[in-house]
Amino acid sequence: MQFRIDNSIFAHFPGLSLAVVVAEGLDNSRILPAVSEEWRRAWVRAGQEAAAYGNAQSHPRVQPWRERLRAIGVSSKFPSSIEALLRRALKGGEPFSINALVDFYNTVSLRYVVPVGGFDLEQVRGPLELRLTREGDQFTALGEEEPQPVQVGEVAYTDGQTILTRHFVWRQSRTALITPETRRVFLVSESLGEVGPQVAQAVLEEMTNGLRRYFEAEVHPFLLSEARPLAEW
Repeated sequence: MQFRIDNSIFAHFPGLSLAVVVAEGLDNSRILPAVSEEWRRAWVRAGQEAAAYGNAQSHPRVQPWRERLRAIGVSSKFPSSIEALLRRALKGGEPFSINALVDFYNTVSLRYVVPVGGFDLEQVRGPLELRLTREGDQFTALGEEEPQPVQVGEVAYTDGQTILTRHFVWRQSRTALITPETRRVFLVSESLGEVGPQVAQAVLEEMTNGLRRYFEAEVHPFLLSEARPLAEW
């Protein structure tokens, strides 16, 4: 399989770096206390850090997402996933839990204050791309049964004509969601040019090491950019 970033994306997001990890042979069916504890700590720290800025959107790693998304016509009604996650942490209380793998990548997301997401590769047919949407692309929202067409020109992760995320880092579809049955996964984290590739490299190492340590997975890491827009495994 392969994952490709279309060149048009870099015109809108100059300096963009993607930390991509493909993991195979993992076991996501277990409760992992170590992952749960790291998730709780990241939740508390991130909430305290956001409070120091007054709100989530003012964090220096969140604000550039607002500006970049606004520049391509995305309303603030569709905030980046890291802004939405940081808002929840700022409210305090106990962190929510989905499953061990999602809790793990949400931990990484809050620790570095960058978006992180993932797709179950068993549910992906390909080609897997980050590109602008085209005529005929369709998105199935969480909680919905039927896919809906989307406007042409949105930034999206796609599986053929199936939209896996809308507005780049806003929201995933119900397609290829990570579940306790997931055995092969594609994780991706986006670092804007304003943040720098060194953050993407640190996130890549954290995801790689954690997938090996906690999930005993076979891991294939990639650091992608305009100079290297293709990953193959």
